[in-house]
Amino acid sequence: MTAPQNRNPLPTGSDIILPWHLRLPKPLEKDFRLYFLASVSKVAPWALGLVSILIVTAMLIESWIGADVINNSWRPRLFTLMLAGGCVILTRKLQWREWLHPATLALAFAIALTGNYLGVHVDHPLAYTFFLHTPLSIIMICILIRVPFYSALLSSTIMIGAMIATLVANPERTPFESTTLTMVTLAFASMSLFGQYVYERLLRQHFLSEHVLYQHRNELHSANLVLENQATVDGLTGCINRRGMESRLNHLFHLHKQGNPDAPERLSLLLFDIDFFKQYNDTYGHPAGDECLKKISNVPLSMVQAETDFVARYGGEEFVIVLTDSSFNDALVFAERMRNRVEQLGLPHSGSRVSQVVTISVGVACSDHGASNGAELLKQADEALYQAKGAGRNRVALMNSQGLVEMLS
Repeated sequence: MTAPQNRNPLPTGSDIILPWHLRLPKPLEKDFRLYFLASVSKVAPWALGLVSILIVTAMLIESWIGADVINNSWRPRLFTLMLAGGCVILTRKLQWREWLHPATLALAFAIALTGNYLGVHVDHPLAYTFFLHTPLSIIMICILIRVPFYSALLSSTIMIGAMIATLVANPERTPFESTTLTMVTLAFASMSLFGQYVYERLLRQHFLSEHVLYQHRNELHSANLVLENQATVDGLTGCINRRGMESRLNHLFHLHKQGNPDAPERLSLLLFDIDFFKQYNDTYGHPAGDECLKKISNVPLSMVQAETDFVARYGGEEFVIVLTDSSFNDALVFAERMRNRVEQLGLPHSGSRVSQVVTISVGVACSDHGASNGAELLKQADEALYQAKGAGRNRVALMNSQGLVEMLS
């Protein structure tokens, strides 16, 4: 039997244990506040709409019960209705949402204090039921429109304290009524706060999971960029390899055809070959040939300037330079300067038939001269390079607008 293999999956955040007090490090706590607020603001308008409907319904019932009841209740009811509307407005814009939780707590206090006020001033056998506004307010901030647990705990404690103080100060309430109201309120409050604690704990766990996954997604993206760079960069010269060159060239032509505003107006392609490089390797050896390739490639790499310009190693000793938005004349000047700088490096080459130092031959083509894609442009530059080598090497040849090859004089 084979031993079971140890699996090491990427962390998901589910294995992170939250402390009982739920607090996170300050930077994460700040991010969680925004995360919590974003989750609440999605349902807050509907929840506040329900609260507004309940307030209006209460006013209708109180007007049906009697004129003395509605005369006492319509002002505080209208005030709480205005607060609910203000909370809805705060959900409309992102920069206002940071005030949603304080406004929700203000609404809850207004509802609870309205109940205390009406429980004292309304003369009715069922007036004691107005004190149930306090547990309803606690349910609202813990379940309906959720506020952070510690804010809900502190606010609930204050509202319960205010209700008990009002009951004690009101001699019309019998001890039975006061005790019953207090016990019911404490029961509702404890269940609501426990539910809010569990909900926030789960939400924080989910937040941490997303945070961990986001970090690993960034790390994976960075790793993919490194792998992509390794897959498209020539390890010897640091130039883009043939695969990367074809991909970039085709992408630039695609942007050009689509009329993309980021597309270059034209593309100039320079294809150069190190003259008699096989003889160089035979004479000096392959390690020296590799050093020669590095030094030669550094010349065009030091000359390109635009972000979209690039140098690629096309084959063994063949290199491609793509210039964007350069005029054809500028591309020819670039090619001649590059040829001259390579010659001035003075790398000895006793096996060359054209010079005692390493030289290059260059073919130049431009997209303005009829090439509709990268392959055609490369073919034109290759034809120009072939003619440059046939004309004696160590020179620049170009494909003109008539499709004919000329030597740069």
